Parts: sequence; C-alpha cells; structure tokens
Amino acid sequence: MKDHHNLPTSASRRWFDRVAERLGNWLFATDEDARAEARGWQVHRAPNGRTRTYRDPRWDTVHACRDCGGHGLSPTDGAACPACAGTGVVRSATGAPGAVGGGWGGGRD
Repeated sequence: MKDHHNLPTSASRRWFDRVAERLGNWLFATDEDARAEARGWQVHRAPNGRTRTYRDPRWDTVHACRDCGGHGLSPTDGAACPACAGTGVVRSATGAPGAVGGGWGGGRD
C-alpha cells in the first residue's frame, strides 16, 4: 500500500485563508471598521485578514509636560504643575516629538 503522509495541503490551506479573510471582512467592515472610521480612527488590517487594530490619531497631540517632566508636580515645591494642571501631559495642536501614538502598538486586536 502506498504511503500518503506527504500529500500537499497548500491548496486547501489557501482556500481556507481566502474564506476566512472574506468572512472577516464581511463581519468587521460593516460594523466595527465602519464605526471606527466614522469616528476618524485609523483601522489597520493585518495581512492575515483576521486581525484589526483601531487607533485614534488624536493621541499624536498628547505628550509629556516639559515643565514637570511628565510627573504632574512642580520640581521646585512639589505642588501641582501649573503648565499641565497636575496631569503630567499637555495637548498640542499637532503631533510633537515624543508624542504618544504614531505606531500600531496596543489597541484592540
């Protein structure tokens, strides 16, 4: 009897990947992706077609307060930093160097 342990499975795997990608596009594009894009968020679709990352580009405008070094406290007397009102972060009109965001790390997959 002939041994069939080395049968190629790449064709069936490609078929499954295409079906999974279409299903994922159908499920997400009509619901989650549409809501995210309506809010102005960026939607990153991974090459596998099954993973999405949603990102709000407004995070590009948030950066650590330079006056307190992001601690929220005045370095001289320990009181709340007046520049950031004790939050440790400030928001700029445009993205600044060291701004939070800019990449696709984090978020909901």
